[in-house]
Amino acid sequence: MQIYKKSAMQRLSETCSNLELWWDSSPLIFKNWKEKMLKSVEGKDLALLRSQLDILFDERNPADTLFSGVTTNPRLTRKVLDLIPDKINFIVDKIIKDNPTKSNYFLAWEVYKAITKKGAALYLPLFRKTNYTKGFVSAQVDPRLVEDIRKMLAQAIELKELSENIMIKCPGSMEGIYVIELLTALGIPTNATLVFCIPQVVEVAKAVKKGHQIGEENGIDYSKWRSVITIMIGRFEGTSDYIKSAESVGIELNEELLRWTGIAVGKKAHRLLNDNSNGYLSKLLLCSARPGPGKGNIYHIEKFAGGNMVYTLNPEIIADFISICKSKKIYGQVYDPIPSVIMKKLEKIPYFRQGYEIDGIKKEKFVNHPSFKYTRKEFSGSMAEIEEYVKNRKNNLI
Repeated sequence: MQIYKKSAMQRLSETCSNLELWWDSSPLIFKNWKEKMLKSVEGKDLALLRSQLDILFDERNPADTLFSGVTTNPRLTRKVLDLIPDKINFIVDKIIKDNPTKSNYFLAWEVYKAITKKGAALYLPLFRKTNYTKGFVSAQVDPRLVEDIRKMLAQAIELKELSENIMIKCPGSMEGIYVIELLTALGIPTNATLVFCIPQVVEVAKAVKKGHQIGEENGIDYSKWRSVITIMIGRFEGTSDYIKSAESVGIELNEELLRWTGIAVGKKAHRLLNDNSNGYLSKLLLCSARPGPGKGNIYHIEKFAGGNMVYTLNPEIIADFISICKSKKIYGQVYDPIPSVIMKKLEKIPYFRQGYEIDGIKKEKFVNHPSFKYTRKEFSGSMAEIEEYVKNRKNNLI
């Protein structure tokens, strides 16, 4: 059995010069995660793993790193407060002391911005070295505002002022997509999040295209701009509504069918965004990968090798990927079709068809999709948890 010297992450990146790997968490916790990973091995495996992880990101040399971008959100930011409190609490406490009459919401938002700005600074060397093509750090507007255009736009502009390499994450709601169009017209880079299906991908891509055209007509500088559309493939396939929909047509969703579900949606999105005849300006970004099917596979990643796309990976799935594929060949599969026997089953399921067909869901209904509702609630809860954290720190300071 061959054990590769290069990690699965590095070998994945080498399947296509345009395939980018991003870190799906705050850059501030990378060192903490790396040390934890290294404690799980010993002997010669330790030296090999250390070299592999140093290639992913090295704070001492951030301009040369495999992770060429970062995605964050309130849930991931909340984890920072637990993982490295000794490095963050003094920032939290200063914000509280400097704003004694402000609400907990205001303080929590300031904490979120401070952590984001600190993380973005780590990627500025890469941003500048690559002439503003890489090194973006995504910062998300409050998930509780997915239907409030004015507040999302105001927060987006506020977040963009934190650093020149900030990319704004807006939700794939009808209102969020309009905000993305407005931000694009202003030359502000965007990352469409809470996107789970093909209809959302197409609506976002069209909005970006329209916004860019407006911006160009008005002489906007796009030298520091780019657009990505994030599909949360594991979250699309992971709802109880999908299981019920499959049961309604006599299909049992085993792990294999579930994994191929997200892959089918992701591959179609990749095809649409890379079809030059569409004139789209956005790049596909995949996230929420899940292991499987079985113990020796991680199809959500393997099947997209060779793609002109971005894959953002959280610490947990990176650990799984490195372990599962340490002796497995990584090669281009993104253009391989979905097995016909799998596709025939998927196309029978109403839930899948709605998310797979371009006009399967009307844009005013995006917020009602089961995956959207669940993820919105989870992310909104994390923002509330940051508020609670601030409240507890405030009480300790009294």
